[in-house]
Amino acid sequence: MSSPVQHEQAAAFFDGVSATYRDKYGKRSPFHHYFFHERMEKATAGLDLAGKDVLDIGSGTGNLYDHIRGSHPDVRFFATDVSAGMLAQSNVPVERRFVGHAYDHRFPVQRFDAIFMLGVTTYLSPTELERNLAFIARSLKPGGYAVITFSNKHGLDTWMRLLAEPFLRLLGRHDKVLGSGLRRYTHSLGGIRKALHPHLRIVRTDGLNHTVFPWGLLLPGASLRMARRLSAVKGTPAWLRFLSSDLLVRATVH
Repeated sequence: MSSPVQHEQAAAFFDGVSATYRDKYGKRSPFHHYFFHERMEKATAGLDLAGKDVLDIGSGTGNLYDHIRGSHPDVRFFATDVSAGMLAQSNVPVERRFVGHAYDHRFPVQRFDAIFMLGVTTYLSPTELERNLAFIARSLKPGGYAVITFSNKHGLDTWMRLLAEPFLRLLGRHDKVLGSGLRRYTHSLGGIRKALHPHLRIVRTDGLNHTVFPWGLLLPGASLRMARRLSAVKGTPAWLRFLSSDLLVRATVH
């Protein structure tokens, strides 16, 4: 699938689910609440963003903005997303929302203290990933950080979702990512290091979401209790990566 087609399909899919997407961050869905909030907590852990310039690539409905602004109300936050519908649900000030690719815009701020790209690389072709990484590297201030998540190629959850995808398509669940027909890209830790090496230096890695589809949805209580215990494990040993659906990296310029 070419990048323009993937871009159009991703924008159309997320426009279609944008009206209810923010609800996934609430406690109505325990699994999604845990998934999104663990990601935001680990993405921002230890970062002092008070009065800093922050860019969120693939900002969606702006929940990272809400999360950061809760402790740093003076943050200067800018958001991009290919979905206008998602951005329309955001609390990010309108003048700081930009529809489309980050590398196509000229922002009021040319360099940022932190650039986040959470839950985005799953939908980026290798060419698009390279474009975004190059943009991030040239857009960070000295000493700034990029925080990026990747779907884990060697995660048990990833394998289970791949097995379930054909059945969900047959059921016509086009409002779900697995049934949408969107192409998804997964990455190993070695592949992530190779992709980032020309642009950024990794300083930290974390495993995210230690649940396995579909048990995280069918048995959320037991699954989330175990996931929270595993989430507290320091580092990303191989056995923990196997039980992580996503990998998070924090990087800086060389």
